[in-house]
Amino acid sequence: MELAREGVPVNIIQRQLGHTDLGTTSTYLQGIDPSEIIDAVRLRRPPTIPATAGLKL
Repeated sequence: MELAREGVPVNIIQRQLGHTDLGTTSTYLQGIDPSEIIDAVRLRRPPTIPATAGLKL
């Protein structure tokens, strides 16, 4: 909820929490302790980019 209060778009919070369904994220944002959301985001490993993806300049 703190992220949402700070203006972070819900779809960004959704990706950080690893939810495929935006409804799941919305459910969690209603009534969950903000510190739990922050902890989940901090503990989440950053996504990896396969070496075959390459960079497109």
